Amino acid sequence: MEVLQKIKDYAYRKAVEQIVSLLRKVDDQKILQMLSIAKMLTNDPEVKRAIEGIKRFVQTDHPAKQLFYRIINYLPYENCVKIFWTLFNNGWFIGGKKRDAFEKEHGYRPPFVLILSPTMRCNLRCKGCYTLGYGRKYELEYEVVDRILKECEDLGIYFVTVLGGEPLMYPHLFRMIEEHPDIFFQVYTNGTLVNREVAKRFSELGNVLVIISIEGDQEETDAWRGKGVYKRILQAFDNLREHRVLIGTSSTVTRYNVEKVSSFEFIDELIELGSFVQNYFLYVPVNGQADFSLMVTPEQRDLLRRRVIAVRNTRPIFIMDFWNDGPYVGGCIAGGRRYFHINAKGDIEPCVYTHIAVDNIRNTTIAQALNSKLFRAIRARQPHNPNHLRPCMIIDNPHVMREIIQETQPYFTHPGAEEIYTEKAPLMDEYAARWGEYADRIWAEEYRDGKRVVDYWPEGQEVRPSICGSIGVVQ
Repeated sequence: MEVLQKIKDYAYRKAVEQIVSLLRKVDDQKILQMLSIAKMLTNDPEVKRAIEGIKRFVQTDHPAKQLFYRIINYLPYENCVKIFWTLFNNGWFIGGKKRDAFEKEHGYRPPFVLILSPTMRCNLRCKGCYTLGYGRKYELEYEVVDRILKECEDLGIYFVTVLGGEPLMYPHLFRMIEEHPDIFFQVYTNGTLVNREVAKRFSELGNVLVIISIEGDQEETDAWRGKGVYKRILQAFDNLREHRVLIGTSSTVTRYNVEKVSSFEFIDELIELGSFVQNYFLYVPVNGQADFSLMVTPEQRDLLRRRVIAVRNTRPIFIMDFWNDGPYVGGCIAGGRRYFHINAKGDIEPCVYTHIAVDNIRNTTIAQALNSKLFRAIRARQPHNPNHLRPCMIIDNPHVMREIIQETQPYFTHPGAEEIYTEKAPLMDEYAARWGEYADRIWAEEYRDGKRVVDYWPEGQEVRPSICGSIGVVQ
């Protein structure tokens, strides 16, 4: 048995070495060769389906192939290797085996992603930030962060998103990335502190994607983040491109900027600035200062959905639309199903927008927290709606969230977090009902067995039969 395992380990290492060598000079044939080798490294059917999806993109000249070439031609070879090693080899293959083993032994599966907010300190005070209720004084000691990341590696979690506050105000940010080189880090920043020295440090580390928050052009971004911020983040893009750091972008979508941030012109601007990934987050009134006037209308939410589909069909950039993408992941992914959040106080929250907890990382382990009564209650109800365009337990199915709170009796993680479940519950129900009626019509017309069967394209938002599938999101 031991000899057999050694043979398997040797074969695995040789296969990985072959993929790494192919990264030096890439063409279509080498991409397909890498994907064929990668498929042999896993028994996970979801990973295999994802690999097959990528192969189809390469063979049909899908913009996803152009995106791959954009990344390969931009990054230093050494950083290509680091990203392959952390995000794909560790995240998908090594991590997948660890998650499989844990699930087999304990009956529940660690997620693919941890969201970690090591500090609430921030140099900006953005208009509708979901963190406003926490205040800015909380910060995790490095010893706690280090333990969290070591537990993640043991559980097979090799993808860590760093939020805040502003992560660049956390004094140990670069240390945590450097001392955990097997993890792929995604760092969300407002960009105002990304000088040349910071960009150079990110480049030296290599195992990181830097996400810059941008709410449109100067008018929209400065209205949300403060006067002069837009010009400062343009400099951040310049600094990151100079040092060939992997760049992404993120937009908070409100009633007032949805037209801009979903436009093809804006996407083209982001690509020009160097972004390889664009994330959309709807404004959600969870900060204890709920402003329902900022929430997108049903028509605007659907506009974003349709435009994202069209962008995916035509632009070499990876797009995540965290509410409208429910059909690709089977609804809600919170509560440890695919991700969870540890905030700067140490509270272990089901998701970034669900400001409740029953555990604090200082008093428990990640493994124990994933099996808490709160997380179990959430996973037992997933998906919260058979229409996966209505995935969220906060804004789409608020009655579910209230049931979970009643059943598990969590504490709210900051003052005011309870308001949308108490005095403002009727407004949440009204919003959910309006989107629900709209979304159910879309679900009936455009989706079959949970899969989208029509596509959207830029020319007049023309509807066509679907020719594209999702590459999936790996557990």
